[in-house]
Amino acid sequence: MKRFFRTAGSRLLSALRIALGAALLAPLPVLMVWYNYTVDCSGYFQGDLYLREVSNMVLAGEDIVGFEKMFNQQRDILKIFANNIDPMPDVIALGSSRIMQLSRESLHVDSFFNCSVTGGDRCDVLGTFYLFDREDRLPQTFIIGFDPWLLRADAIDERSDKELYGEFLERCLGTESDVEYTQSNQEAKWEALYSPEYFQNNVTFARRDTTGVDKPQAVEGDLYNQTTEVKRGDGSLLYDVNFRNRSMEARLKDMNYQCGNFLYMEDYDEVDAECVELFDKFFAYAKERGVNIVIIFTPYPSLVYNYCEANAERYGGFLETEEVVRELAAKYDIPVYGTYDADAIEGVTDEDFYDGLHCTGEAIETMLFGTSGENAQLMADLGY
Repeated sequence: MKRFFRTAGSRLLSALRIALGAALLAPLPVLMVWYNYTVDCSGYFQGDLYLREVSNMVLAGEDIVGFEKMFNQQRDILKIFANNIDPMPDVIALGSSRIMQLSRESLHVDSFFNCSVTGGDRCDVLGTFYLFDREDRLPQTFIIGFDPWLLRADAIDERSDKELYGEFLERCLGTESDVEYTQSNQEAKWEALYSPEYFQNNVTFARRDTTGVDKPQAVEGDLYNQTTEVKRGDGSLLYDVNFRNRSMEARLKDMNYQCGNFLYMEDYDEVDAECVELFDKFFAYAKERGVNIVIIFTPYPSLVYNYCEANAERYGGFLETEEVVRELAAKYDIPVYGTYDADAIEGVTDEDFYDGLHCTGEAIETMLFGTSGENAQLMADLGY
C-alpha cells in the first residue's frame, strides 16, 4: 500500500511539474506572435498601415526613412505612383536594386523617377511599364537597368506581380505568359507570425541603431547621416550611413561570397531564347507606343566578374547577356550604356561597391558621364 501511495504521489508531483512548466511556457508563443506582428521587419503586417501615407510623402517629393518596413510593399506602392504621379516625369527607371542608386543627381536630369524594386525580374520590368501604359500615362523615356537574370527563364522573384505581367503579355504583346500564376499565398504571410526564424530576424532588426525610427517618416536632419535606408523623393534609394561606410574588408567578404554563390547566375549556361524573343516583342511594342528606351548595364565588382570569366563554363549565360542585348537593342536603335565589367569603366574600382552586387550612385554617374561629367549623346537619348 505504501508503494502505491509513493508511486501515485510521485506521478502526481511529476504531473504538477509538467503543468507548472507548461503554464510558465504558455505565454512565450503568445509573446512571439505579438513581437513578430509589431516589429515585423519585412512589413508583412505593419506595411499596409503605412502604404498610402508613404506613397503620398514620396509623391510629394519627400525623402523617407525607415523604408525597410515597406520592402514587401514596393510593388503596391508603384501601383499608387503610376496612378497618381503628377506631373509625369520625363524619365522613369525600371529594374532591380542594382539600379536603385540611380538618382536625379547621378543622371543629371531633374524630371526623373526611379521605379526599380528589390529583386526586380522581367515580370517587374514589363509589369511596371504596363502600369503606366494601360493608363496611357507614359513618360518620354524608360531606362531599363538590364540585369543578366532578365534573360534567364527561371529567375523569378516570389514578390513580383505575375498576374499583371501576364495581362501585359496577353493584351499588348499578343503572347501567353511564360510564368505560372497562382493567387498570392496569404498562408505564408500568416505563418510568419508563428515562425521562430522570423522572430530571430525581428530581434536582429530591432537591435539596429535606428535612433528611434520605428516607422516610415520624413527625413529629419542630415540626409546622409541617417541610420536607416532612405527612399528619396525621386524613388532612388540611399543606404544607411553604417552600410555605406562599412570597411573594405566587410565589402570584400560580400564580394567573395558571390564567387560561387552568384545571385541567379549559378548553373546559368546560356540565355533563354524565349526570353530574348519576349524582349524583342517588348522593344517593338515600346517603339510603336512612341517611348524611348535606354538600356543601362550596371557593373559588378571586378572580383566577381573576373571570377565568372575564369569559370566561364559555369556562367555562360551571364557572360553572354551583354552581347545578346546589344544585338537586340541595335535592331530597334535602342542606346546601351555601361557594362557588367567594372574593369572596363575608367575611374571605377571595387571600392565603388557596397557589396558583391551593388555599386554606388557615384560609380553609375562615372560610368555614364566619364571623368568630364558630360555626355551629350546620353542627354539626347534621354530626350533632352
